[in-house]
Amino acid sequence: MVAGLKSMGSIRVVALLAAVAAASWAVAQNRDLPGSAANVPSTVQPAPGGPQAASGAAGAKATERLREGTRLVDVVGAFQSIGGESVTFTPGAPADKKDSFRVLENLALQRVSQVLDENKGARQWTVSGMITEYKGNNYLLLTKTVVHPQDGDSAASQ
Repeated sequence: MVAGLKSMGSIRVVALLAAVAAASWAVAQNRDLPGSAANVPSTVQPAPGGPQAASGAAGAKATERLREGTRLVDVVGAFQSIGGESVTFTPGAPADKKDSFRVLENLALQRVSQVLDENKGARQWTVSGMITEYKGNNYLLLTKTVVHPQDGDSAASQ
């Protein structure tokens, strides 16, 4: 009986050591080495001075992509339907010719699409979301959208 308890105890110790080793290996696989060119998510916020000021996303060069995981926070811009179910978001004032991001499908985009379908005409939005990369292109996953009211209507937000 004592031998049986000892073998159960040693099995538990071996199982515990295996779990610790597996957890250590998983952490080591997900850790970036210092000085590496790892993709570090950043946050893009509007520059002080109002919506006309260039933000990090609106100030990006035409050929420059934002990194995977970059967060847009309260960036002012406009949505545009580009055929079918596809919608793009262009940061900055409507007259600006800045890069646009194709918007990934989620519930927030569904609500934006409803507003676009109901109201023909350019509207300004304040948007938050996360940038993704795929095959050399940036995409935007919306987390918050607030439409700016036009003369005579009320604000809608999602």
